[in-house]
Amino acid sequence: MKNNDISPELLITEARAFLEAAWNATDSKKYDTLIAWAREIIEPLAKNKYPPALWLKCSLPGDVNMTSEEFEAIQKAEIEKAAKAGSIEAKFALACDLDEAPAEKQSAKLFKEAAEAGHAYAMWCHGLNLLSGRGIEKNEAEGLSFIQHSAELKFEGAIKFVADAYASGTYGYQKNQEESALWWKRLSDPYLIHY
Repeated sequence: MKNNDISPELLITEARAFLEAAWNATDSKKYDTLIAWAREIIEPLAKNKYPPALWLKCSLPGDVNMTSEEFEAIQKAEIEKAAKAGSIEAKFALACDLDEAPAEKQSAKLFKEAAEAGHAYAMWCHGLNLLSGRGIEKNEAEGLSFIQHSAELKFEGAIKFVADAYASGTYGYQKNQEESALWWKRLSDPYLIHY
């Protein structure tokens, strides 16, 4: 069976598995082999501008003769290309990179796009931006909705926020220690999304 006969989603799943295994490999030979296998899948899909492949391409190691500055410049350009192509992960990464003055509005826009696409960590960031009006028009009700949804998707920061809000009775949450304890307990979930 050729790669052309397999769905891009399945190929990306396989490439992610190779990358994960490479990052946990105990010797350089295994690492190099796994990276080569991942690259063999990712590069043709990236050439066809498939957003998840463009994002994964950003995590591939550069040429060993490259300086760290050269690698970082290439990686940043690859992330920007992936974000423009629609990669939610790339939009989130770029938003994080830009999340300082004077680029707060651009960062907030990217956090919003990633949040609206279902990225749990971005929902948290977008919710906080809406709560404070940072880079975007302030809207507390909408901000709390994004934070609540992020917590339900098991993002660590949002869970802590909701637990604290119940404990202190802030942000419109009814003070409730039992509910707060239940939210704190969610931090032990094995599928918790960390910072």
